Amino acid sequence: MDLIALSRLGGRHLVTLHLLLDTQSVTRTAERLCTTPSTVSKTLNQLRDLLGDQLLYRQGNQLLLTPFAERLGPSLRRLLSELNGLTSPEGFNPASWQGELNLAMRESSMIWPMGPVLGKLMQEVPGLVPVIWNKDQQGLAALAAGKLDFVILPHDQSQPLPSQPGLVWETLREDKLVCLLRDDHPALAGPWDLDAYLSWRHVVIRDSELADPFFEQSLAQRQVRRQIGATLPDFGSAAALLRQSDLILTAIDGWAGQARPSGLVSRPVPFDYGAVTHSLVWYGPLGEDPALHWFRQRILQLARELST
Repeated sequence: MDLIALSRLGGRHLVTLHLLLDTQSVTRTAERLCTTPSTVSKTLNQLRDLLGDQLLYRQGNQLLLTPFAERLGPSLRRLLSELNGLTSPEGFNPASWQGELNLAMRESSMIWPMGPVLGKLMQEVPGLVPVIWNKDQQGLAALAAGKLDFVILPHDQSQPLPSQPGLVWETLREDKLVCLLRDDHPALAGPWDLDAYLSWRHVVIRDSELADPFFEQSLAQRQVRRQIGATLPDFGSAAALLRQSDLILTAIDGWAGQARPSGLVSRPVPFDYGAVTHSLVWYGPLGEDPALHWFRQRILQLARELST
């Protein structure tokens, strides 16, 4: 252990580096530290000398991370969590805690189930500032990189989960699927069964990190498949397209009930599609920061209370 080198690396350096890796912006880091961009730039130059790496480099108008900085992120976050525990021996106090909670989810998950959960959390923790990312921007890989605290993700329970090591999945709440189509859709003129479901084109919700849903596999076992008419990032944008087309959307029932998209009607999924759940995902190797432990337990508790 090089104690002399470590003595030159202070807490200010570590916090600044953590924020730089998170924001990849000198200006935003300065804003969060309530200091000036020139001060952050000076600290970054000191870090480059101390660590022997460029850490961030400019490409056009962007600051990008070096491979060393990418690898450093999770270890730095874990170290800061442990240091925070030393400076806050009394544990987590919701009334006095101040900070950001970084979460990624689909926009539809903010409507259901996370909107009510975050509203309650912000009442209980007045200093909480939720920072919400679209899951297409920051997904499961960002958990291991230390850029996110949690990911909220709807998926089939039988769906193969991504194999990234260290990810912990816990059921937030269970749900079911429904079919949405416009209220004057021609399919409504006859019986609603599997043949009717397969006779029309469908909207697919894009998720590059998950395997095909179990209900797709269930259809494949019947030697049938859906006709894909459009691929969209979320249920909300899909609902807007449904009003203008004969497409059908297979969506989460909880979201459909809360969003109540006008001009659309719901029908049951006309085959066995298995069980659907919302999961709370986090990166286990980062350790149990008292604040994150409390938030995780409280998010799970509040989400389960919604179903009672």
